[in-house]
Amino acid sequence: MDNFEDIRPYTPEEIPSAIEELMAEEYFRKALAYVTPDVNGFLQKMPMVKNTDQFQQEMLFPVIKWLMGIVSDGVQGSGFSYIDNNKGYTYISNHRDILTDALFLGYLLRTNGLKSPEMALGDNLLVYPWMRILVRLCKGIIVYRNLPLKRTLEEASRLSGYINQTISDNNNSVWIAQREGRTKDSDDRTQESVLKMLSFAGKEDMRGNVKALNITPVSISYEYDACDYLKAREFQFKRDNAEFKKTPKDDLNSMAVGLMSRKGKVNFVITEPINDKIDALPESLTKAEFYTAVAKIIDEAIHQGYVLYPINYAAYDLLKGTEMFVDKYTAEEKEKFSMYVDGQIAKIKDLPNPDNNFLREKILEMYSNPLKNKLKLD
Repeated sequence: MDNFEDIRPYTPEEIPSAIEELMAEEYFRKALAYVTPDVNGFLQKMPMVKNTDQFQQEMLFPVIKWLMGIVSDGVQGSGFSYIDNNKGYTYISNHRDILTDALFLGYLLRTNGLKSPEMALGDNLLVYPWMRILVRLCKGIIVYRNLPLKRTLEEASRLSGYINQTISDNNNSVWIAQREGRTKDSDDRTQESVLKMLSFAGKEDMRGNVKALNITPVSISYEYDACDYLKAREFQFKRDNAEFKKTPKDDLNSMAVGLMSRKGKVNFVITEPINDKIDALPESLTKAEFYTAVAKIIDEAIHQGYVLYPINYAAYDLLKGTEMFVDKYTAEEKEKFSMYVDGQIAKIKDLPNPDNNFLREKILEMYSNPLKNKLKLD
């Protein structure tokens, strides 16, 4: 485990000093005030934690339950019968929100009597040192981003080694997004490089390495994407300036908005592990063809698992200027959603020349693309 010391969750022996260091951080205490009504009670209980599972169960998940009641109209899950607590899984999901995708999934699994997964999170999001401590206490795995090529390959190998050990040797599970970063337009596609990285440190051949990961797609459907206007903003910045790059401040803002803003109804659909479908792939596939085929299997599972809401249908008709799905929403729901989009665009204050038509189109695409992807399967 020494090779993974700085990327893995803390061991029980490391917990006391990690908690002591975290509790001394002024900004951690300030951040707590936004997500729990009882900061002092939270801090008093922290020194009693012995391991990361206990930290999740007693410290993190009560906050998540409280948060769900504040920002959602209910978080539902299904597909738990596919999971065997004696096995490790690689949960691969579409990626809507930086924090709540993994946190809500872990909470749902635990409340259904199943083990919560370790969660892969990019280090570019961990702007302050105390965030790294907190993430590792919450069973987080640090993924190093934006490195020189040689270091990128070294870190990919190391990350793959840790994930494979976690799943195959320890029978624990890992959550990872299907691609690096969130899909800004909600047209969810698995990045083949993620699959190659995951299987890089396997002990068998290409097919055996992927099967050893026990990949289980998870489809995430938020009624409202809290960061939709921030994603639209980024689309215009990139359209107008090819050199545009997000700042750490942008990432912090996206995390805060995504964590604390309205989401409406939320659904997580755990789909069947894909090993049987991998077995059905032709043996004659080249390496490139094989990874493309596996990515397609994951994508189809995620697309099939989407839970669609009236606003997804309304967004499609508003985008296309049709009434194709008029039976899926009321006139009031369509008007309310149209006003919602206008209100989100109005939150964008820092664009030099806001293109409201472009911004509106991008937000409508975000809400209609899950519908389009599910329709293609039918």
